[in-house]
Amino acid sequence: MLQNITKYIFSILLLSSLVSCGSRRNADLENEEKLSKVREEVFVDRLDSLSKQRPDHYYAKLNSKYSDSKFNVSFKTSIRMVADSALHALITFARIPIYNVMVTPDTLTMVDKRNNCYMIEDMAYLKKTFGIDFKHKNIEELILGMPVAWDKKNFDYHLVKDPYNYVIASTTKRRVWQHEDENEVKIRYFMSEDTKSLSKMIIDSPKDTTTITINYYDREMQEGYSIPQSGDINVETPRDKLYVDFKYNKSSVNDPRVLYLAIPNKYERCE
Repeated sequence: MLQNITKYIFSILLLSSLVSCGSRRNADLENEEKLSKVREEVFVDRLDSLSKQRPDHYYAKLNSKYSDSKFNVSFKTSIRMVADSALHALITFARIPIYNVMVTPDTLTMVDKRNNCYMIEDMAYLKKTFGIDFKHKNIEELILGMPVAWDKKNFDYHLVKDPYNYVIASTTKRRVWQHEDENEVKIRYFMSEDTKSLSKMIIDSPKDTTTITINYYDREMQEGYSIPQSGDINVETPRDKLYVDFKYNKSSVNDPRVLYLAIPNKYERCE
């Protein structure tokens, strides 16, 4: 029971900036026309720049939908984030607070107000529940629409031959001239047609046999930061297929908010 609950809650935390406004677009469709050629280093430099554009504070309120083989739920979520420090999510059903969640670099804490219980786990619990090894920093990157796990020190990046999409793929430096490591997480970054922003990511974890496809459709400039305004997410794991859909009501950048989570004395650990 707890794993089922936390699976979609942490999906929310990971993907809360991926919203869906209006009609659904098919993320798997290729562009109808071939794109003009752009040098590889242009995309690598641009993604490297985007990886450094992280605001100190972020706040959002959104309507959310989640579905998998067992759940099909709608709810409201508010997100408050302090960069490199903590992320707080309050999830409500019918205007009643149900789950209160805090994620820090080391700890996941959830207060279940419906069942009067709580859980405190380290970040490894996220992998057990969600199926892939995300760090606190990666959650922030997904929320803000940044290139996840971008690291020029430890990875090499190359332009994939695709006349219909601009795609940069990652490869661990030690593996560039060696055989592929079947346990290595592979990420493909898709750039927009104007070459200026990140439009899609595909994260493959062969070891976990998990694939996450994230699409960003529209963005809005807020205080100099390009924030996603619409998108969708599909997650395929050996156990299930997950789908997440969001619609923003409000968001703001560098507008500090208090992050607070308290566990009532009468609450016991969730089973």
